[in-house]
Amino acid sequence: MDCREFARRLWTFLDGELDDGACGELRAHLENCPECSEHYRFEGVLRAFVRQCCQEPAPEIVRRRVIRFIARLTTTEG
Repeated sequence: MDCREFARRLWTFLDGELDDGACGELRAHLENCPECSEHYRFEGVLRAFVRQCCQEPAPEIVRRRVIRFIARLTTTEG
């Protein structure tokens, strides 16, 4: 696995969406690549920070805007 492939699969790895074999490949790459290891640690810290900062629910007006935006995206892509 190269660094580009690692970066492409990082979020699915962090989300726990990969099978054991794929996780093993990513872990092996992490053990041998200081740059990707640093990127992995950064993304983990960033996710924890965002999770901590987003404990309060979004205001209703923001929720409605996001829902409308997503609805527009899905109707224009399909």
